[in-house]
Amino acid sequence: MQKSQVRYAAIINPIAGGGRALRGWRALREIIHRTGELEEYYTEYPGHATEVARVLTRKSYTMAIAVGGDGTIHEVINGLMEENGDGHYVGPLFATLPLGRGNDFARTFQLAMDPGEAWAYQTNGRVKGRLIDIGRVEPDQGAGSYFVNMCGAGFDADSAAVANRLPRGLGGALPYVVGVLVNFIRLRNRALEVRLRGAERVSAFSPPGWAPAGPDLDGNLVLSDAFLLTSIGIGKYLGGGMMLLPHADPTDGMLDVMVARRVGRARLLRILPGIFRGEHLGEPEVSYYRAREVEILAPENTHIHADGDPVGTGGATVRVIPKVLPVAF
Repeated sequence: MQKSQVRYAAIINPIAGGGRALRGWRALREIIHRTGELEEYYTEYPGHATEVARVLTRKSYTMAIAVGGDGTIHEVINGLMEENGDGHYVGPLFATLPLGRGNDFARTFQLAMDPGEAWAYQTNGRVKGRLIDIGRVEPDQGAGSYFVNMCGAGFDADSAAVANRLPRGLGGALPYVVGVLVNFIRLRNRALEVRLRGAERVSAFSPPGWAPAGPDLDGNLVLSDAFLLTSIGIGKYLGGGMMLLPHADPTDGMLDVMVARRVGRARLLRILPGIFRGEHLGEPEVSYYRAREVEILAPENTHIHADGDPVGTGGATVRVIPKVLPVAF
């Protein structure tokens, strides 16, 4: 393809990763510009990347590049999907330069954290145009949202709510770790009912007092208890490297679901280190499933997050849109 035929739209979050995104972009922009026409859009406020991404399909770009972290990716993909709708996609190929504080999306796809290496991999043509799944969460109270890492209720959503209020300049997993510590102090196990449609069990222990209640009359698997958290996802990671869903495959057309029943502080301290290595699935409080749709019934004050951003409260319905977004990796 000739240079004149390739059109890039880069959406840059200049404060992502404490300014790392801006520095990384400046180092690469001339390299990218030499291979095609390039237009740059710099975000100025939360939600701006979504607004920009909504119009990209109308301008016939070849590739949309999200320059930043998981928050930037989340906003860009929401803009692309909102413009296209659930059942089809006619927008640009999606690419990313992982220059944020967490980069969990990049971890799932094993993209290099060095932006130059990540760009070289995404433009070498080996896997260009692969289609990945997108998740959609509809909370009882709040706007619906697409997601590419995971959504959830309970401890992870409460921690994300705290992390989201911290300064954006903090890097790595630190904001989410702070959120974890705050919610560890005020530990809540929430009474939830989780309904899994089209479910299959990956791993589930049956300690005393714990058993799935389903299937119900509609054939759904029903889990009901006081849960520490319920995590539902497309990708493996959240919070700067916590491997909550180690079996997740963004191309299998399924949602991975991990539920952790009630634990106390001492027990949680023993479990937390293993989450970064995906070793928590061996704990008796943890069960892991795959499903095509998940419904969470929860009290009104329950936080719901999507890719680490608070999106509403109460319960939620979560579904997967299989193989809809073309990516360059």
